[in-house]
Amino acid sequence: MTTEPMTYSIKQTSEMTGLTSSVLRIWELRYGWPCPQRKFNGYRFYSQHQVDELTRMAALVKEGMLISSLIEDGLPRWPTEGATRRNARVLTYTRSLAAPTDRAEATLHRTLVDALEQHRSMEVQQILQRIFWTVRPQDEARTALIPTLIALSELNSLDRPIPEGGKIVEIVKDRCVQLLRMQRISPDALFVVPARGGDDAMAALVAVMLCHRGIPARPWTQPGVPTTAFIIATDSDGATFSRKNQLGTITLRGGNGCQGLIELLDPACPVVGAQEAAQR
Repeated sequence: MTTEPMTYSIKQTSEMTGLTSSVLRIWELRYGWPCPQRKFNGYRFYSQHQVDELTRMAALVKEGMLISSLIEDGLPRWPTEGATRRNARVLTYTRSLAAPTDRAEATLHRTLVDALEQHRSMEVQQILQRIFWTVRPQDEARTALIPTLIALSELNSLDRPIPEGGKIVEIVKDRCVQLLRMQRISPDALFVVPARGGDDAMAALVAVMLCHRGIPARPWTQPGVPTTAFIIATDSDGATFSRKNQLGTITLRGGNGCQGLIELLDPACPVVGAQEAAQR
């Protein structure tokens, strides 16, 4: 049986950390940290990870350190963090991806990749939520969604899977579903079919990116494949498929006759199967 992670109200968090509720609200307003989630009634709730970080921050402030010197771009920068960040970098391909041109988005992108590389699962989830709240929907793919899926795949290929990687993939998929709800998608939209069960997030992300390119698309969620035109999405690089009505395949990195996610960000790059779908 799966146990739901513990969460705490602002009152409980105040009692556990020794910080008043007012201080928690002021830090959130002034520095953008911490970023508690909210219940349907608007009440804040904090994760165990956030409580732990707030407790650590409270101790540092009590020792005389300025909170303003410990928060950078809405995330804590601990005094000992420099040594941790000098660890060997392994996400070679993920780090080769072009970062956002916006300075704030580029910082969030870099911090996210650092957290993924260092297996800081809870921080990854916190940064993703911050990006979802602060970055324009059309910029989320480059800033967070693409690098997250690619980094997870790269870590798996190195036999260094991140803890709670499955949960992080679910967060990406759920966010893509939310973004698709913001779109007005026509009934004859191009279907994006996941190659296998684990490709649901990938299919949803491809559909989001196509919609942002002006190509109506939606992920296929039924058994089998559609009887109309579709493209296949998979996080398995180099995979090849050939099915009736299939117009192409999109993978994480592309190659081997497949298109990669990054190519979808380039408005000058034709989308595999899009022209054929429009002619049907």
